[in-house]
Amino acid sequence: MKIKISITVILLCIGMVINGQNKKQTPLEGSWMGKTNTKDLSMSELVLFRIELKKNSIKGYMDFPDKRLKDISLDKMWRVKDSVFADARNSLGWPETAPLIFKGVIMPGDSVIDGVWGGNTPLKLSRTNYVFKLKTNTNPQVAGYKIIKLIESTPFKDQQATGDCWSFATTSFIETEAIRLGKKPVVLTPMFFVRPTYINKAENYIRRNGSSFFGEGDLTFSVMKAYKEFGAIPESVYSGKLDSDTKHDHADMNNALLEKVKFYKNSHGDLTPEIYRRDMDEILTKTLGKVPDTFVYDGKQFTTESFAKEMIGINPDDYVEITSFNHHPFYSKFNLEIEANWNNNQYLNLPLDDFSTVIDDALIHNYSVCWDGDIYEGFNDGFAILGDTKIITQQIRQAAFDNRTTEDIHNMHIIGIAENEKGNRFYIVKNSGDAKDCGGYLYMSKEYLLLKTISVMVNKNSIPKSIMKKVKKNI
Repeated sequence: MKIKISITVILLCIGMVINGQNKKQTPLEGSWMGKTNTKDLSMSELVLFRIELKKNSIKGYMDFPDKRLKDISLDKMWRVKDSVFADARNSLGWPETAPLIFKGVIMPGDSVIDGVWGGNTPLKLSRTNYVFKLKTNTNPQVAGYKIIKLIESTPFKDQQATGDCWSFATTSFIETEAIRLGKKPVVLTPMFFVRPTYINKAENYIRRNGSSFFGEGDLTFSVMKAYKEFGAIPESVYSGKLDSDTKHDHADMNNALLEKVKFYKNSHGDLTPEIYRRDMDEILTKTLGKVPDTFVYDGKQFTTESFAKEMIGINPDDYVEITSFNHHPFYSKFNLEIEANWNNNQYLNLPLDDFSTVIDDALIHNYSVCWDGDIYEGFNDGFAILGDTKIITQQIRQAAFDNRTTEDIHNMHIIGIAENEKGNRFYIVKNSGDAKDCGGYLYMSKEYLLLKTISVMVNKNSIPKSIMKKVKKNI
């Protein structure tokens, strides 16, 4: 009897071993999605892991649909029995002491991974067939208006509690130009361009003994200068926030910067550019975070310079700011007298008819337009319309600039043309927020554009040859 029992036990054990050897681990390959479980539900975010098996190694990517971020590479993903681990500290620019981005356990049934996100936030992932695609501009259709032209662009970005509309608008413009050049849509961070601009602006303020402008406002020129010198970086790698769950708020940073430049303005003796540029950078880093020297995007390592060259591909020298005022000669450049033009940038001055033609021709031929102007009058409910519609002449436009009813207030990005039922022209404008109930986009009337625009930035190649022939020297 004992012998029979022993044989039975042995056979059972052998069967269990064989079954264990034949049983394969649950494959991780595919997509897993879940929402972080935070105390403040408004701070929860949707996370999508995409896992591929290549040559016996696990390759992973993260998407954040709520934030419109895609293709963030995982540094490493691995499993130990039923436990799963994901590391993205290098890709996200986190220190080595930071926790793993995710760790969890595959639950019975093999369709759920129960774990924690970033060290302590619960995150339950479920298998999914959902595919997140980075949308370009959502269709800004308005009832009663026919879209004549809509240029492919990226989603609008919210500048939140900052005065950095100039960087948000120009960043959107750069992204859109990259798409026009055939590049894959990519969301860049405007805050990368804000950093060097503040430092350069601070040096100018100190050197001029406080007589130049120092504040949040700025112009497209500064973004293009920063792009030319330093390149660009995707939002998924560097957000310009220490905590990705918080909103942009630069109040404390701006106060600290202003206090510091005023201190240096009155300093003497050991003052050097190296000292105050370093101090400016330290203040900026406390709010915007440190820019990584290298980063991984779409499975490839980049610097900011190599990323701009390969993934964006624009030449910042291909762009020009155009305006239209008769207190300077037409068809030549001049230093426009607005406060934010602290760097004495030059604008090409065109008569109003040519100015209007440049904008329309650019849009029709798939070149978007970066806009700078006034939003204090007639800007509401998703529209920018003059209360008293009238024909805008060069003289009316000049008078509005001279009496300061048209001022340099805001920057936006024009991506299309529409018409109402009467055939009146409107411009489809991407904003950097949802102010005035615009939902991120607004319709600007032709008359509003002619009167309230300070200037526009366009690609030089979009300017009609008939107008370029009149320009007095090479732009």
